[in-house]
Amino acid sequence: MTDPLGATPSQRKRRILRVVLVLSLMINLLLIGVMAGGILRSGQFHPGPPQSDFRSLWRALPDDVRDTLRSQARRDGRPGAEGPRLSHAERRARSRAIDAQILEMLRADEFDVAGFAALLGGERERIAARLDAAQQAFAQGVGGMDRAQRLQMATRLEELWRDRMPRR
Repeated sequence: MTDPLGATPSQRKRRILRVVLVLSLMINLLLIGVMAGGILRSGQFHPGPPQSDFRSLWRALPDDVRDTLRSQARRDGRPGAEGPRLSHAERRARSRAIDAQILEMLRADEFDVAGFAALLGGERERIAARLDAAQQAFAQGVGGMDRAQRLQMATRLEELWRDRMPRR
């Protein structure tokens, strides 16, 4: 019994076996590549220096102090910002304008190293100023607490840190 192409049943079985083996080889190579990529990528990850856990500090604040800091931020604008917080559309427009400046500088006939560094540095300084002001406002909020509130905060903070530590 032959098919219209003239292949016998044993030839068809060999052809199917060949296709299956090629597919198996492709899948194995794909898996080896994924695993090798994961191993190489994990070796490149180096966490930065340990920093204080600001989120835990914020969560450990007594509710009334946290509410006061939030209302001050809403009333006075975000710390370190030039006035009230920009809307989402305004922040996106500002980001797009900076992106356009970066592209323009990269495409210029003569690359302005100092101008490029100033543009990047200006953004870093703006962010750092906001973080410094937020940290100062947070410290003042904690400074306005009495000893009992600070002890309560320390207890809550210790619990939060204990919960995040890996069990050994």
